[in-house]
Amino acid sequence: MGAAAGFIGFLTNNVITFVFVLSLLVFVHEMGHYLVGRWSGIRIMAFSIGFGPEIAGFTDRHGTRWKLSLIPLGGYVRFFGDEDASSKTDVDQLSAMTEEERAQSFAGAKLWKRAATVAAGPIANFILAIAIFAVLFSIYGRTAADPVVAMVTRDGAAAEAGIEPGDRLVAIDGVKITTFDEVQRYVGLRPGRTITLSVERDGQKRDFKIIPKLVEDTDQFGNKMEMGRIGIALVDPLVTAIEPAGPAAKAGILAGDRLVAVDGNNVATYYDIGRYVSDRPGKSIVLTVQRNGQIRDFPVVPEKLTDTDASGNKKDVGSIGIAPIDPLVGSIAPDSPAEAAGLELGDRILSVDGRAVSSIGEVQRYAAAHADKPVTLSVERNGQARDLPVTPKKSEEADAFGTQTEIATIGITDGQKPIKLRYEAYGPLQAVGEGVKQTGSIISGTFEYLANVIGGYMKADQLGGPIRVAQLSGQMATLGFAAVLQFAAILSVSIGLLNLMPVPVLDGGHLMFYAIEAVRGKPLGARAQDIAFRIGFAMVLSLMVFATWNDISSRLG
Repeated sequence: MGAAAGFIGFLTNNVITFVFVLSLLVFVHEMGHYLVGRWSGIRIMAFSIGFGPEIAGFTDRHGTRWKLSLIPLGGYVRFFGDEDASSKTDVDQLSAMTEEERAQSFAGAKLWKRAATVAAGPIANFILAIAIFAVLFSIYGRTAADPVVAMVTRDGAAAEAGIEPGDRLVAIDGVKITTFDEVQRYVGLRPGRTITLSVERDGQKRDFKIIPKLVEDTDQFGNKMEMGRIGIALVDPLVTAIEPAGPAAKAGILAGDRLVAVDGNNVATYYDIGRYVSDRPGKSIVLTVQRNGQIRDFPVVPEKLTDTDASGNKKDVGSIGIAPIDPLVGSIAPDSPAEAAGLELGDRILSVDGRAVSSIGEVQRYAAAHADKPVTLSVERNGQARDLPVTPKKSEEADAFGTQTEIATIGITDGQKPIKLRYEAYGPLQAVGEGVKQTGSIISGTFEYLANVIGGYMKADQLGGPIRVAQLSGQMATLGFAAVLQFAAILSVSIGLLNLMPVPVLDGGHLMFYAIEAVRGKPLGARAQDIAFRIGFAMVLSLMVFATWNDISSRLG
């Protein structure tokens, strides 16, 4: 029963979302070819989403067969005179055509019409990405953090260069920056290469030469990726709350200690330490802290806890009982379960159903997994402990993308925001401008990554195939529809760029042939094109095999 539920969950979260996203991108790409081809007077024989046998379809009044095919891994537009879906010309059919028929064929169209029709596919993908980003920016706006350094990690590239807490980052390599995210994106794509970071300190501008270090990071879904880091953060990982009988307290960690490293790995945020500890239940680790200006090491063994996420999935995680924020109730929503249970502002939550907690976030996560189930909060009020029964209720809350999501809650927060964020709203024209910038950033980032691979600065294992795309699609689906759209926009840019590669069988290969034809005054011979198509097919197949191998290797660990 559990295996069946897991399989159904995999289909729902991964395959179905993957097919939806890919079908959308393929439809837009092929529609670009179709529209410009029709405008150019070229007859279109078929418009297919997917490859292989037809599942369903119809023929319109222009003679175009619109169909949905069995294998949902692409699509094609077949023009009059094409031999197959790759737009390879049927030489025998072309030679047997009348002049009128030849004028309606793809091969018989003028060179500029053929080039425009082919280029329209990738261009449509870029336009789709810009449109999606523009819609997201106009609806949700964006939260941004000022590029002010709160913490510099020990022995990090920034520390070695002389960057200090309180420095305001104003430019990188002469390019003005206004948010912390811009710094992370720029640095992340330049491991091992010298960059110039301009900062403002005490009213004066100073330049620092820094070489980002290549590190392996893990996102919230466990996906590993390589990136450049210089060792700066927005928040300071100070221990402000500690569980009295927890592993950290037993090891000698005190409130006020600054976390510096774990097992010799520098940490910049609580996310770094929390992720590392969570993956090592029952395994001894060494916490390095700074106390009164001195560096000290503490061996700690994370206790094993069973965590339940909002979807009800259970897994063993490690915990050492520390948090950046005391589990104090800072706000209570009106008419909430917490108010009905008698919680008061300033109450310190000690445990939930007997499980010790060290932050309000832990309480919120526990409540999310126990909708409509009574739980017991143990709180400390005026020096006295008391138990309060409370039943989490489902309500609409905005996620990180601004999407309203139904989640169980008791209606409390800690009332603190350790990172000062600002909200940026965009009008329609501004949103389009931001969409263009975001699309351009993805394009430049892709070329930067390829340059890093060629230059030996990064590995090629970040290239993913259908398995990874399906997995990421499912992960984005858990964050809401806005996240799926954002992922679709990023993937749309990638598909547009891939198709512009000068490889025969791809759009870029066709454009390369047309450029040669423009120079020679006539197209390449049929045999030369046939050989080129075979080589191009082998190259694309090799790339797919390599990307799929990366997918499988990453899943096998």
